[in-house]
Amino acid sequence: MVESIFVENPISRTPSKPVGVLAAFAAGFDRVAAKPILILPPLILDLFLWFGPHLTLPFLVSIVPDGISGLIDSFSADPTMVERIDVLQQMLNLFIERYNLISALSSLPAGMPFNLLTALASLPAGIPSLMAGVMPANTPIGQSQILEIGDLSSMVVVWAGMTLFGLGFGAFYHRWLAQQAAPEAEVATGWIVWIRMVLLFLMVYIGGFLWILFMALLASIVGLLVPLIGTILLFILLSLLFWAAVYMAFTAHGIVLYGFRVVKAMLESVRVVRWNLLSTVGFLFLCFFITWLSMQVWVLPGDDSWYRLLALVGHAFVSATLIAASYIFYQSRHSWLVQMQASLTAQST
Repeated sequence: MVESIFVENPISRTPSKPVGVLAAFAAGFDRVAAKPILILPPLILDLFLWFGPHLTLPFLVSIVPDGISGLIDSFSADPTMVERIDVLQQMLNLFIERYNLISALSSLPAGMPFNLLTALASLPAGIPSLMAGVMPANTPIGQSQILEIGDLSSMVVVWAGMTLFGLGFGAFYHRWLAQQAAPEAEVATGWIVWIRMVLLFLMVYIGGFLWILFMALLASIVGLLVPLIGTILLFILLSLLFWAAVYMAFTAHGIVLYGFRVVKAMLESVRVVRWNLLSTVGFLFLCFFITWLSMQVWVLPGDDSWYRLLALVGHAFVSATLIAASYIFYQSRHSWLVQMQASLTAQST
């Protein structure tokens, strides 16, 4: 009788093995394949960014040359630097001409390299979008309607509104995917997730800006004294930023799945990653590799080709699969960690 009670005690059991990296991807694929409607939000957003009106910022075209001319005057004695500055000006002008402020609805853009910083800065959660990064200039039915914003204050107001709405859209989408990925989890309500995603978004922006400012200032001061040490210090600070992003990669997952507050979700993400570091790095690496590899295919069709519609469907399916897989991976690892710590506590007492 004593042995039977001991064996049936759930705390005394060995915690179940968590889901592996490849198993998480396979499970995410199964969830999305079983319910293809999950790809609709990113697909609808991309179609709107493709065929809908474009909010452009023509007033920036007159601001950029003034700043560039100042740089050219500073480096007038260095022809190589002047040439690089000219290339930079051309890239900035191209960016301004093609940038669509409505792309702020997506806080997970992908595609062209010049949009990489936007993707990193607004990583917490959102609707993944291909067109937010590609920034199409044409459509198969002609050029999109152009709406111009004439001043900086209007741009800030519109951008803030688009970002706020996009984070809410993304919060409900992540909650929907989390329900499919972990049906047994008590997912937080959509409005709470929205508010906490906005707070997380602000923390990432403010914290990231302050860290980059500190990093640039410190590296510049040290670089003036000892250039080699300044370069090494910059590399160390960038490495710290990278590992901070890895350890807090599942902050949004804790908010959605368990209703954690932002700081609590960050701490739980750090705790889960610390106990599963190798598997987490492998999972994140595969996510980025799959995204990069598939992106080489999605950007092949031109802006005015109907074949791009197939690319949008493929991008939406892959993105939904990766997000669902991340919730499956995190939920499994978090449950395993809770069971493991409960088992160790029971054994010690």
